[in-house]
Amino acid sequence: MEFDTYDYEFLMTGIPPGYRFEPTDIELLQDYLLKKVNGEPLPYNIISECEIYGNQGKEPWKIFIETSTKTFYVFTKLKKKSKGKNIDRVAGCGTWKGQRTDPIMYEKMKIGNRKLFVFEVKGSNEGVKGHWIMHEFSLVDEEDKQIGDYVLCSIRNKNAKADTEEEEPPMKKMRYNSEDHNPPEPTSGASPLQTLLSDWS
Repeated sequence: MEFDTYDYEFLMTGIPPGYRFEPTDIELLQDYLLKKVNGEPLPYNIISECEIYGNQGKEPWKIFIETSTKTFYVFTKLKKKSKGKNIDRVAGCGTWKGQRTDPIMYEKMKIGNRKLFVFEVKGSNEGVKGHWIMHEFSLVDEEDKQIGDYVLCSIRNKNAKADTEEEEPPMKKMRYNSEDHNPPEPTSGASPLQTLLSDWS
């Protein structure tokens, strides 16, 4: 029995054809990263754990599909350098270079960071294998310290181009998040993020 691309994605993630995974920053923190840090069940099988740093075979084009225009979402653990508190961001023949950090706010309170990285090849002034960019999402406490060892990363090849000869069939595109498929049952308890925020206040 054979499945086409859309059947396969539905079986793997539970997201029906025609829907796109386009979470907001708050949803990535609340519905995915916070649950990952707390060891709670995650909604769907759409974000997997993946080591993106290391000396061998960790170039982004060796982990992700180089020609794909999709954004890949993964959980990864940050590793500190042998000396000091800096994070080791070496990935194969290059490194993920930080560009900027933006705070993620919720009800006028900072709950996380979104950091932008660009992959650079060592000893080269020109990028190879496309222009890979990454946004790293992390939870922070009231003292602006990272919560847990995990971060959530969205990675894509900015130079990848859609294959016009194999365009997806017309379908209704709708924004999709965990609440569409699995709405929370009405309870008097607060959500994990609300509980976390109340602890910080």
